[in-house]
Amino acid sequence: MQFWQAIAHTETDQLAPFAQLAEQLGYTGVTSGDHFATPETIASPYPYTVDQKRWENAKTIIPDPLMQCAALAQVTTRLRFMTTCYVLPMREPFAAAKAISTAAVMSQNRLVLGVGVGWMKEEFDLVQIPFETRGRRCDEMLDVIRKLLRGGMTEHHGEFFDFARCEMAPVPEKPVPVLIAGHSDAAFRRAARWDGWIGSHYDVADLIGWASRMQQAWSAASHTQEPQIVAAVNDLTCAEQVRQLEDAGVTGVISMPLSWRGVSASTLEQKRASMETFANEVMARAGGWPR
Repeated sequence: MQFWQAIAHTETDQLAPFAQLAEQLGYTGVTSGDHFATPETIASPYPYTVDQKRWENAKTIIPDPLMQCAALAQVTTRLRFMTTCYVLPMREPFAAAKAISTAAVMSQNRLVLGVGVGWMKEEFDLVQIPFETRGRRCDEMLDVIRKLLRGGMTEHHGEFFDFARCEMAPVPEKPVPVLIAGHSDAAFRRAARWDGWIGSHYDVADLIGWASRMQQAWSAASHTQEPQIVAAVNDLTCAEQVRQLEDAGVTGVISMPLSWRGVSASTLEQKRASMETFANEVMARAGGWPR
């Protein structure tokens, strides 16, 4: 089992020491979310809460996750970085490919790209990109980015993007792992075309069911290797739960940033205490510490 710590919403002056602390404590890596801006009015339903309302607000700190990865890679040596998730189809593909490639190169291949099609129509409206075609746009963008990150001359002629031979540099030495977010049938089919699935905000019991859905989609795609299945877990408190998730095929869990719940702003020492508790009571007892 891999153990990730969400670094999302961390105060910017604490990001570097927080990442170093996660590395010292043996976490596999840190994860961060992605949004451009928060519209004043949001009517789009949020898919990961019971009341379908987003729990962040306009003041929530959300740095660009790939710039953050490149920066924090300079103060760590082993720690990995995962986007949860990068809203790919609200971007232009060359800009996205350049950012992904740069982050992968500057982190020495420590980037894992979690990709989602997005849920907030209002954010797509801000950048004047159609929300309704985001699924097809995402599929084609993933193909474009894969071509560009291979290195060498490449071209593409598709439904949304058409360009003549060109080459991008620098490109990473290894392919960037791609995990797909979302819990629709389309999301699981998309995940089965890449390296696996990444989930958000699930209780352990629910996650076991979603992992089964991913396994079914993966089997239907006739893979020989096992998928990566990573998710943020709301109620993970003991090693026995880790074993249950491993039995279901889950390969990684994310400790949520609000494990210091009820604290709108916290000190690095408060974060350290929360992370050490999780490392001692969950990671170590599950046999996953240090990682």
